[in-house]
Amino acid sequence: MQAYVVSYSKYIIAAALAVYTLTAYFALPVRRGRNPFFLLFMQRFSWAVFMVNATLTLWKLGGEDSAILLSGALCTLAFLAFMLLFQTFYAKAHVMLFNNVCMMLSLGLVMVARINFAKAQKQFVIACAGLVFILIFPVLRKQLEFLRHLWPICAAAGLALIGIVLLSGRSVNGANLMLTLKGFTFQPSELVKILFLLFLAGAFAKEVTGFKVFLTFVIAMAHVGILVLSSDLGSAMIFYVVYFMMLYIATGRFRYLTWGALMGAAGAVACYFLFAHLRVRVDMWLDPWTYINDGGYQITQALFAISFGGLFGAGLYQGMPSRIPFVESDFIFAAIAEEMGLVTAVCLVLLCLNIFIDILVLSEQYSNRFFRMFTFGTGVMYIFQTFVTVAGETKFIPLTGVTLPLVSYGGTSVLSTLILFGIVSAIFILHGEREEVFRKRLEEEKAEAVRRENARRRALREDEDVKRAPAPGRKKKRKTGFTMDDPRFQPGASIFGDDEIRF
Repeated sequence: MQAYVVSYSKYIIAAALAVYTLTAYFALPVRRGRNPFFLLFMQRFSWAVFMVNATLTLWKLGGEDSAILLSGALCTLAFLAFMLLFQTFYAKAHVMLFNNVCMMLSLGLVMVARINFAKAQKQFVIACAGLVFILIFPVLRKQLEFLRHLWPICAAAGLALIGIVLLSGRSVNGANLMLTLKGFTFQPSELVKILFLLFLAGAFAKEVTGFKVFLTFVIAMAHVGILVLSSDLGSAMIFYVVYFMMLYIATGRFRYLTWGALMGAAGAVACYFLFAHLRVRVDMWLDPWTYINDGGYQITQALFAISFGGLFGAGLYQGMPSRIPFVESDFIFAAIAEEMGLVTAVCLVLLCLNIFIDILVLSEQYSNRFFRMFTFGTGVMYIFQTFVTVAGETKFIPLTGVTLPLVSYGGTSVLSTLILFGIVSAIFILHGEREEVFRKRLEEEKAEAVRRENARRRALREDEDVKRAPAPGRKKKRKTGFTMDDPRFQPGASIFGDDEIRF
């Protein structure tokens, strides 16, 4: 039995992920708000196959621990309940986007459970809290417009929160990242992402003047500067890119992107000389093999893991992902590639790209600038963080230490990403309702215009009939074929003509 599980489980995982990814891309051209039954069924079926197979594999190869079986069943039922409840409560919602979210969460939970079951249980609880937020928050969708007026408060709150971390945060790997409040440890920079997007979307909701560009630049660079001083360079880079991308969309001026790229390059060079740990990361990126037993150990082990997996992976519990330091948070992509294979890893990247494209398309259809800017910013923040994480693990860029959204272990990261997606969902539902009201009003106005035109034509016909009618009290002459001038009516004339009538 164990040999059967080891031999075939990895192929079932790869096939399920491949089918799900195909259906996700088939769903992209579908109009948002319409959820075709067949695509929904195929997505949920392939997701269920993945979850059941992965749960049974973890249970069998993990010592047949009943806690693993119970947790896997609970996770499957909870995510399925969310999918069905979300579709039931919000019939006009974009359900397929959150099918993708559940797929990403499930993939991450399976891999984290294989590495550290206790951490997976914590991750599951936090994921459920985020999904509950997605279910409840759209109830308050009519108050979303009010958020755009709070952008100065969001900016001040974000600066205060990361400022506290700079002064009294707990250091992790040389960076001030964590705060501990009554025994609960969290990463404030992840929550500040929400405030940062609300700040920029609100500031750019109206006409963007030169003064507003200057003001938002100062505030955004203050966020980036504090994160740099905290040595949280990965988050600083994400905030920096998101600001200039949103500024470009708000103004349409390409020169802002040019200036952003030039200043970013200059800032990267300055940080290289200012921070010793950054110089170490760059050196490890350039030549990790020279320092394979020291600073290059982490990245080299990740590269070994990715190459060891092959197309379909070594199989769950058949690899050695635990050899990579901080694998469940910083190197989850390498662990997935090792035990689930490159097919699954590529599907993971394609699903991340699918989510980004989906959110981007949503933002393009909004006429409300606040809604459009916030949705666009969420998509950019998600895909750039994904790029930074995967690129760092594959030695495309130096390591940054940020997590892979929805997949890596990290409660604050998962929760903040789900909150962002929950706000995006509420915006979509509200926009759909407003669009429906506008469509009904337009149809009613068209019907009223048709009724008025028909009434006008009837009135014109009645006026013409009145004009043609004879005057009152005057009889209409009867037209005959004879007149008094006819020779047959002259004296002595015969009405029978000149012929004589004989009897």
